[in-house]
Amino acid sequence: MLGGMCGIGGIVGSPAPEPGVLERMAEAMARRGPDGQGTWAAGGCGLAFRRLAIIDLADRAMQPMSLGPLRLVFNGEVYDYRERRAELEALGHAFVTESDTEVLLHAWMEWGEGALDRINAMFAFGVYDERDRSLTLAADPFGEKPLLYVHDDDRLVFASDVQALQEAVPGCGAPDRAAMAAFVSHGTMPPVDRTFFARIRRLPGGHVLRWRDGDLSIRRYWAPQPVPVPDAYPDAVAELRELLLDSIRLRLRSDVPVGTSLSGGVDSSAIVTLSAFLAGDHRRHAFTARFPGYERDEWRYAEAVARAAGVVEHHAAEPTLETLAGDLRAFVGAQQEPVLKLNQYAQWAVFAAAREAGVTVLLDGQGADELLAGYILTRGFALRSLGPRAMARAYARDPATRLPLRLALARDLMPQAVATRMRARHASPYATAAAAARGAAAAPEEPDWPRTRDPLRDQLLREAFFISLPHLLRYGDRNSMAHSREVRLPFLDRRVAELALSLPPGFLLDDGVTKRVLRDAVRDLVPAEVLARRDKVGFEPPQAQWLGSETGLAWAAEVLLDPAARESGIVDAGAVEADLRAGAWRDPDALWRAMNVELWRDAFDPARRNSAVGAAS
Repeated sequence: MLGGMCGIGGIVGSPAPEPGVLERMAEAMARRGPDGQGTWAAGGCGLAFRRLAIIDLADRAMQPMSLGPLRLVFNGEVYDYRERRAELEALGHAFVTESDTEVLLHAWMEWGEGALDRINAMFAFGVYDERDRSLTLAADPFGEKPLLYVHDDDRLVFASDVQALQEAVPGCGAPDRAAMAAFVSHGTMPPVDRTFFARIRRLPGGHVLRWRDGDLSIRRYWAPQPVPVPDAYPDAVAELRELLLDSIRLRLRSDVPVGTSLSGGVDSSAIVTLSAFLAGDHRRHAFTARFPGYERDEWRYAEAVARAAGVVEHHAAEPTLETLAGDLRAFVGAQQEPVLKLNQYAQWAVFAAAREAGVTVLLDGQGADELLAGYILTRGFALRSLGPRAMARAYARDPATRLPLRLALARDLMPQAVATRMRARHASPYATAAAAARGAAAAPEEPDWPRTRDPLRDQLLREAFFISLPHLLRYGDRNSMAHSREVRLPFLDRRVAELALSLPPGFLLDDGVTKRVLRDAVRDLVPAEVLARRDKVGFEPPQAQWLGSETGLAWAAEVLLDPAARESGIVDAGAVEADLRAGAWRDPDALWRAMNVELWRDAFDPARRNSAVGAAS
C-alpha cells in the first residue's frame, strides 16, 4: 500500500487527550480519507488518522502504526519505498505489511531524522517516541502536504485540516486581521509559517518540529544545494529529461488508475507526454478544464497533447457560472483559507471529474514555473544575473523585457519606505483606507538561508519556497482532498529541483523564451504549437465575466453589503455600492478577494458562526 492522501492529527502534552476528541478530529478529516479511521492514546499523547486506501486494503496497514516505542501517523507517499525496504531488510528489518508507511516507520527507527535525506517522498507525518515522550513533526521538502498546529503552553495540537484543530482547540479559528487586510488590499499571502488564522501555524516545507516536555523547536532540515551542471547545453537538456523520467516512473507506482491534469501549457504537457513515453500501453487519462467560447480556453492545446501522447480518455471538466453558484460555499469551505482567484475552482472541477471517472491519482506539472524560470517577471532577474551589458541590450531592443527588468532592479534596490508607498497607491478599490495602509506595510518574504548573490537563483528560491509555490501547493492539496483524490508532482523531486536551481541563466531563458531547457527536453514529444506558446493561462475561467454577470453582481451585494461585512473594517462598502450602481467592477480580481474573505469568515470565524447561531435562535 502506498501511503495515500490521508488525514493526520494528534495532541501531546497536558491535559492528556480524551479519546472522544481524537475521534472527532479524525471524523473532521473524512474527506481526506474516506476508507476508515484509527486513533491511539497513551500517557500524554494521542494520535488520529483517516485513511485513503490505494493498494493494500488489509487492516494491518491501518494507522496509527507502531514499531517498538514508536507511533506514526503519515500522510503522503514514499515513492522509492521498494528500494528503501530492500535496504532496510539488508540491515535486518522485518516487515509485516506491503505499505510504504511501514517502510517510513522502520527508516525512522534505523536513521531517525536522517531518514528524511534518504527517501524520495511527499509527506506530512508525526512520530511519537515513548522512550523520551517526544513528538516529531516533519514536512516534505516543498510542503506538498499540510501540517498545521496550535501550540499553547504545555500542549501541542496538530492536524492536516483546520476543522480537526477546531475540534481539539475550540476558538482557534479566529482570523488574523493583518493577514485579511493584506490579502484583500494587495493580494498578499501570509508568510509560509503563518495562516489566515491568528492562532494556527503552518510547518513549512523542509522543516521538522520537535516537542518534548512542553519545549518546542523548529529547524530546516533541507535546502536545495548547488549540483554539478554539464557545461554543454544539450547535455543539460538530456540530464533534465533523464531525471524527470525517473521522477515520473516513481510517481506512476500505483495499482489504481493514474491520470494527469492537463492544462495545455508546457509543464503539464511535458508530464503527460513523458508519462506516456514510460507507460507504454498502460491505459491513460488526462483531465482538462474547458471554457467553450472564452478566448483563453486551452482545450485545443490540451487536445493536441492528448492526441500526441496517445491518451485513451481525455476528460473535459466544464465549470460554469451555474456550477459555481451551487458549489461556492462548499468550495470556500474546502479551501479552509482564502484563495487568490477562481482558477482554483477550475482545479476543483478537474478533481471532481477525476472522481467521477474513477481515477484516484493525478500527476500534475506544478513547480516547473518556480524552478525553471517560467514567470515573466523572472526575465528581469535572469538579465541581472547575465550582467550590465545583457541588461542594456535587452532593454534597448526588446520592449517586453523593460517592465520585468525595472521590477527586478527595484526588488533589491528600492528603499522599503518607497516600496510601501508604491504598494499603497496600487491597493484594491474595495479595501478600506486602514486595510490598504496595513496591507502596503506587509513586506515580501525573504529566504531563511543565506543569499547566493545570483539574482536569478535568489528569485527562484523566493518563488519556490516563499511567495508562489507554497500557496499553489496548498490549493492543490485542498482541491484534491475535497474529492478524495491524490496529486503527485514530478517536478518537485529533489534531484530535479537541485538541477534546475543550479542551471545558468542562459539555459533557462533565451531571447525571451522561458523554461528553455524544459521545452528542449520534450521537443520530440510535445506538439510544436504548445512549445511555441509564450502566454501563461493554466485552468483560467472567465472570472471577470462571471462576476460581472447579473448573478455575480447579486452575489457581491449579498456577501459584501451584509451587516457583518460592513462592520469588518476591511471592505469598503461604499466602493462596492458605487460599482453596483455602475453595473461593472473596476477590479474583478480584487472583488473576488473581498468576497472570498467574507465567505471564509462565515465558514470559519467563531465570532461569525456564534453570531449566526444566536440570530437563528
